[in-house]
Amino acid sequence: MVTNLMEVTNQQASEKDYAVAYALNNCVLGMIASILMAKIVDKPENTDIHELNRAYVLVVDELEKLYSQNPKLAAIKPAPIWKQFDVLKTASWDINEYLNDPDNDVGQAHNARVEKLSIIAGKEVPEFTLEQKELLEHAESVRSKYGKLLDVLNKERRAKKLNDWQIPNYSLIYKSDGTILINNVLKLKKAHAGSTTERLLEQALKKPDALFKPDLGQTSRNISTVLHGAGFTPTLRQLFFPTVSKSNGIVFRPMVTREQADADNIDTAELDLKLKELGAVTEPKTSN
Repeated sequence: MVTNLMEVTNQQASEKDYAVAYALNNCVLGMIASILMAKIVDKPENTDIHELNRAYVLVVDELEKLYSQNPKLAAIKPAPIWKQFDVLKTASWDINEYLNDPDNDVGQAHNARVEKLSIIAGKEVPEFTLEQKELLEHAESVRSKYGKLLDVLNKERRAKKLNDWQIPNYSLIYKSDGTILINNVLKLKKAHAGSTTERLLEQALKKPDALFKPDLGQTSRNISTVLHGAGFTPTLRQLFFPTVSKSNGIVFRPMVTREQADADNIDTAELDLKLKELGAVTEPKTSN
């Protein structure tokens, strides 16, 4: 009777290990996933992972104790991923190499079978010792802290990626049918035959990059009003008509380089995005 009672007690204790092992394994998987994310977001090499590594070592040590006293846990195939990596510090390259192999995973296959044992035993809610509870809470706190750092780095990486392009130059084409095209993709309002807009653009095209006074004929509209009516925004005005003066005349630039636009301190951000969305040619942004 005593022997049977001990066997039942030992079996119950072993069955309690499954849910605990499942929770601790999940914690380990989260920490290893953090190392993978660190690679993706291009984490600086000098970023300190001492706390994360320490938490990992302690959780793995507790798992090793559980597995050493529980044959069913120890017999699970595939083996837990922490069998491959006893530390995180200095192991990021090895971890990434290991997980680049399609035959390996982050440890989900093993832990799914740990969960299976807890389901069959009917003990899916972990019953932690005080030490295990404190260990897990500390590890999750450290992982969360590290995760927030990686989130910041990832946002910076994505922002850089979204803004690593630029419009190399800006061009204005005026077609014989009155179509005004910016960089071959953005259409402004069509200039009708005989209109003031047509007169202005035709004269401007004949005298590019030169100061001159256009002849607009009999009209009460000034040059600024004509350009506005044709769809020239303030940014487009700055690019293609940098000089508009009632007394001195205008300067028309049919082509403006990126360097010239920057030198003129023209804010082209909104225009650039619109041009890109319409399919304009872009190039990698050069580092300053």
